[in-house]
Amino acid sequence: MIIKTPPYLKPGDTIGIVCPAGYMDFEKAAECVKILQEEWGYKVKVGSTLGSKSETYFSGTDEERLKDFQNMLDDNEVQALLCGRGGYGMGRIIDKINFKKFKKIRNG
Repeated sequence: MIIKTPPYLKPGDTIGIVCPAGYMDFEKAAECVKILQEEWGYKVKVGSTLGSKSETYFSGTDEERLKDFQNMLDDNEVQALLCGRGGYGMGRIIDKINFKKFKKIRNG
């Protein structure tokens, strides 16, 4: 099996940011978003889980976090995906993530 190395990011590419596990306040990520956009020249798409909090320490319910991650993974405009927070919450949803479209788009 040959695995292709994805192309390097270039200014103008879009980076998605999600929080598939623990909660992260948007203000904590704001400086990162600013640098990615203004200094490095990337577009940034922020998922619904960044700055979103559930009744627990997660950034939403398992279903909300899965949906946000999956939407960003399937988005043809997004060339890279950053996780604002990871951890135990990701382990709760990872088996439900569908990588089929991601693999097809990225591998041609």
